[in-house]
Amino acid sequence: MEKTTVSKINVRDYGAKGRNALWDTIGIQRALNQAKKRPVEVYIPAGTYYIGYELVIYGHTTLTLHEDAVLRRMSPFAMLKNGKRNAHFKGYDGHSYITVRGGTFDQYGHVLNFNNSIMSLGHAREILIEDVTFKNVVQGHAIDACGIDGFEVRNCKFLGFRDDDGSRAFSEAVQIDLQLENSFPKFGDYDGTPTKNVIITGCYFGNSGDPMMKPWNRAIGSHASRYEIYYENIFIENNTFDQMGDYALTFLKSKVLRITNNTFSNCEGGVRYLAVNKGKYSYDADGIDHGVQAGEMTMIDHNHFHSINSKYAILFQSFEGVHNKDIFIINNTFSEDETCRVKIGYASGVVCAKNNHLKNVKKQEVEDFYDEMMIQQENEGEK
Repeated sequence: MEKTTVSKINVRDYGAKGRNALWDTIGIQRALNQAKKRPVEVYIPAGTYYIGYELVIYGHTTLTLHEDAVLRRMSPFAMLKNGKRNAHFKGYDGHSYITVRGGTFDQYGHVLNFNNSIMSLGHAREILIEDVTFKNVVQGHAIDACGIDGFEVRNCKFLGFRDDDGSRAFSEAVQIDLQLENSFPKFGDYDGTPTKNVIITGCYFGNSGDPMMKPWNRAIGSHASRYEIYYENIFIENNTFDQMGDYALTFLKSKVLRITNNTFSNCEGGVRYLAVNKGKYSYDADGIDHGVQAGEMTMIDHNHFHSINSKYAILFQSFEGVHNKDIFIINNTFSEDETCRVKIGYASGVVCAKNNHLKNVKKQEVEDFYDEMMIQQENEGEK
């Protein structure tokens, strides 16, 4: 089997000098363009580089930043995307097999108050973001991951969010979504392609400490849905959510979601999981409204919930009696005070057991609910 050769190139050899937005943007883009010819590893040395327009990263590219390299946005635009506006990608067939590693992407939001995201990534397979710091985002997302099969975010920091008028309380640092016009208006067909097979691990979500900045409202979540399309195989593990202004995690109907070994510290809310209500997102691809649809198989285990404030530590919600199925809330540790509450509405097959200091569980139309006492009674009955 013939081995693929990866060319290693340095953006300084293509004109980026860390001096002004024009030459830095052109130089980095020229280096990224080499992936049109062959797989490349693009290296950005230490220094601050000024980005004046959206950089486009192509398939089979590894973009490596020195740990002291900073890309600083100097425009109203996003900073990096894996497609151009006129690209008509379908499914997962866009620019794929991309790695971004190291350095800092600074949206400079404490100075430039322009709403946008840092990275817009869609219609792709196998994207890895590793050891990157995302800083000072205005109203948008650090990463908008829409229609990706195989998406991993590892050991990253998400620092600082600005929303002066409070109109973007729903913006997540990492948006996991599907390809519809109102969820990803950057490029590609609006064919309902969902993001699936996701790992987000070892990350920190909090504040940068810069003027005008605060912690994120939401760290990870989804907004859009379509009938019979699910987010699948989502793993959120070993992350820290520090002072989130809303639910740190908010998910729509999915199949196989695991939230494990995370720390929620002084957040307004912990985890929210929603079925899809009748209306905007209950239509199929032919425009037929099928009504409420719920998800299945969610495990929330070995997490630490410290001082959850105005909202629930864990909330499952559905509508019109349609049940979310197979929910496991086990081996979590909650604050010893009364601030950590759990609410489960319209669900079936729920195990809520071996949780430390959980004093308040509210249930509404829950079928087949098992806690420690019920599990013990069943085990004794089998003897």
